[in-house]
Amino acid sequence: MTALALASPLELLDELKRKVRALQQLHFQVLEVIGALDQQGAAESLGYKDLVEVFKHMLRWDPRVSRRRIKQAQALCPTVTPTGSRIDPALPGVAAAMAEGELSEDHVEVLAEAMAALPSVAEEHVVEYARQHEPRSAKAFCKELAYRLDQDGPEPKEPEPTRQKNVLRRQWRGGRYLLSADLDAETGAKLDALIDPLAKPEPNDVRFAPEREGDALCEIVDLALRSSSHRIHGGERVQLTVTVDYDKLREGIGTALLDNGEHLPMNKVRKLACDAGIIPTLLGSHSQIYDVGRRTRGINTGLRRVLVARDKGCAFPGCTRPPKHCEAHHITLWSEGGETNADNLVLLCRRHHDLVHHSEWEIQMAGGLPTFCPPAFIDPHRRPRTNPLHAA
Repeated sequence: MTALALASPLELLDELKRKVRALQQLHFQVLEVIGALDQQGAAESLGYKDLVEVFKHMLRWDPRVSRRRIKQAQALCPTVTPTGSRIDPALPGVAAAMAEGELSEDHVEVLAEAMAALPSVAEEHVVEYARQHEPRSAKAFCKELAYRLDQDGPEPKEPEPTRQKNVLRRQWRGGRYLLSADLDAETGAKLDALIDPLAKPEPNDVRFAPEREGDALCEIVDLALRSSSHRIHGGERVQLTVTVDYDKLREGIGTALLDNGEHLPMNKVRKLACDAGIIPTLLGSHSQIYDVGRRTRGINTGLRRVLVARDKGCAFPGCTRPPKHCEAHHITLWSEGGETNADNLVLLCRRHHDLVHHSEWEIQMAGGLPTFCPPAFIDPHRRPRTNPLHAA
């Protein structure tokens, strides 16, 4: 039986309070280290765009968590000018209370947001309140304090004219594609002109208007794919690639893989393959490339289809970017004698393409697939990593 099991509730609560206080003190020390890294420009010296990317690879922090902690470090840690002068933190009272273990990370987020709208003399009062109450109550206190300090509120301003933005929201859910849009009048009129003729009810048509208009939109998409004037993207005209296992295609079972990572029932593949804008990529029984269609010059469409079928998106470990967001990267640089073939090319999104060029990440081919060796500061053993997120 453990000592905790023999302790009374009051003794357990007292021990919990001590440990939480120590945990919050330790969190402040973590913010101090983050602040020092930020001050030194550590990310740039390691070839990274920012500390968010460094922490994602080294500490496996979610970017949202990293941004939150970097912002807190900037508010709570002192800075040093190029001449060596020390500048106190923006929130010295909050920093002192957290260093004592009196405030949590949630407290700091609430108080930092509140102090952006309060005078600096209010910090003492909001910190004192937060020492005795949970973050939600502290937020309400700060809101009430701001109201009491300025009951009239800011003077009303004339609304500034804003440019109307075109907004489109897309989401895959349960094998269906949800679409909503907020478009300008001109584009709306054009879309109506396209949909209306195709959505007219046919004789004995049992479809309601929303279904007819949905089918009309599908027809417009098909027409656009078959058009000869698509914009160029990723080295080839806009097209849809369907990756099919040869044995499954022959037997008519299973699913095919679209180039956005979604799976499509095999009974719909034959219909897609009839359209001029569809590029079928057949895989043999061991998933080797079997047929990628007609080849062209440079990193041509045929070679790019090979990369898409193999990598299925950005090959960097943990990245979810689809093929249309990717560029082909020479593992051995072309300027250093690297060849332009599938064994020396890998698909990378722009962010990871830049990272590979400016950091110590290294790419190797193993078993016909790209593997990534991280810098030693992330993994001293530099063990190779792959990206299983795009696996068929």
